[in-house]
Amino acid sequence: MAEKKNVTPEEIVDVTPKWYIVQTYVGFEDAVKRLLDQKIDNLSLQDKILEMYVPTKKILKLTTKGERQEKTEKVYPGYIYLHMILDKETGYIIQNTQYVSRIAGTGDFAVALEDGYVDRLKEELLKDGENLGVKTQVTYKLNDLVKVIDGPFKDMQGKISGIDQVNSRITVLLTIFDRETEVDVDVLEIQKVIS
Repeated sequence: MAEKKNVTPEEIVDVTPKWYIVQTYVGFEDAVKRLLDQKIDNLSLQDKILEMYVPTKKILKLTTKGERQEKTEKVYPGYIYLHMILDKETGYIIQNTQYVSRIAGTGDFAVALEDGYVDRLKEELLKDGENLGVKTQVTYKLNDLVKVIDGPFKDMQGKISGIDQVNSRITVLLTIFDRETEVDVDVLEIQKVIS
């Protein structure tokens, strides 16, 4: 009769890759990704750390010249997602990577994300990127009260007196030096005042 060996919890390792969140210093997400890529190559860990994902989205911003510019922005600054088999080796390597705070979890235990979460996140961010142009369409109406949030007339309020749907421009009636003056602004430079 074969002797039964007692197995300690530390020896039980789930070999199914799961997604984990790794907390990094804010602004160092890409640096951590590069450092981990190097470690994966040097230590041949491609079979344990399968994918790294830094969620980003595209946004439209106005330059100082008033031109629209598409930028990429981190969705969750200070976090990256890793699809991996978490064991002592991978846990040690990640925890000892420069700019990494910890693997997210409860107490001393890393917690995997629910299946499909990262796929849904990727899909949602991809849709948002495709709809970027649609989001800048004018959703204001004539006589809406708006506040200028950017540009030389920042923090001034006025009513919309004209809308250029094609160029996403708004004409706002502002009081400047006790006179009502029409000012042409980009749709990104105003927000509706909720009364």
